[in-house]
Amino acid sequence: MINRYAELLLLIGRCVERADHYARIININYSMRHELMEDEQGYAWQRLKAAVDYNNEPHLPANEWTVLHDLTFDRTNPESIFSSIQQVRNHIRTLRPMLPGELWDIMNTLYLWLKDQDVSKLMLQSPYLFYKRISESLALFNGAADATMVRGQNWNFIQTGKFVERLNGTVRLIHATYRNMQQDVKLLDDELRYNRFLILLKSCGGYEAFRKYHAHHVRLTEVTEFLLLNAEFPRSVRFGINSLASYIETNPLLHHSIKTISIQTSDVLSSIRAGKQRFGENITEEVLLLLQQLQQTANDLGLLFAEICFREETPITVEV
Repeated sequence: MINRYAELLLLIGRCVERADHYARIININYSMRHELMEDEQGYAWQRLKAAVDYNNEPHLPANEWTVLHDLTFDRTNPESIFSSIQQVRNHIRTLRPMLPGELWDIMNTLYLWLKDQDVSKLMLQSPYLFYKRISESLALFNGAADATMVRGQNWNFIQTGKFVERLNGTVRLIHATYRNMQQDVKLLDDELRYNRFLILLKSCGGYEAFRKYHAHHVRLTEVTEFLLLNAEFPRSVRFGINSLASYIETNPLLHHSIKTISIQTSDVLSSIRAGKQRFGENITEEVLLLLQQLQQTANDLGLLFAEICFREETPITVEV
């Protein structure tokens, strides 16, 4: 496959997953607002920015209007929902002979609707229904891809992009949530700590699945183990690792990075279990450091995939 085509397929998978991830956690942020005092509302939006590792324009106040604009509609932010969907549409248009027509129809319809929206129009309707529509359209896109695409190279590259982005998003959410919990440790009682873990699980789309394994035991060890090492939950780090290993071709660099991530996920949980008797449900600096290292490795994996796509094929020299 031409490397440029591989890169575009990888980006389709990443951008679809990123837009879905943003839409989900913004909706969860709305659902948690009733639990906050009025003077904590700005802090909630600040935490949302941190949860997606959003660092553009850090001097702007973290209020509802600016965050919704920057994460959803900002055309200068390449990671906003609009920019992600626009990129997917453009890449599918370039690759239309290689992809099912249903994928173009779904993404083009979503793009044409979204490009006429802004924060003012969003606030006049239900934000929940607005982001739900985005999530449902992206779920329709993924379902159409599952139902119509041949399981070949095109499929593998899109799925690789999806799981690279999903793995990054999950690790970023865990790290941001645990960092905030450590900073707020003196303010958190058992109920507030429970709510923070609940929001984290819902932001990953895993609350119902978590309850099947741990019922109502929403605690640090159980939540961390589920999001990092559960092999059956589609947004866990372990599931992403296993999926990437099955989609990529044999490449020593990629397999080394995936093995490193696997070891680091186990190290995080081991650190939490080792400190449980001394620190209980509190997050330690060691755990945050391990999560930061895991986040960096996951980010490097995404860059490595992109680098491989950019590499020119080595010409074959034939001796006569």
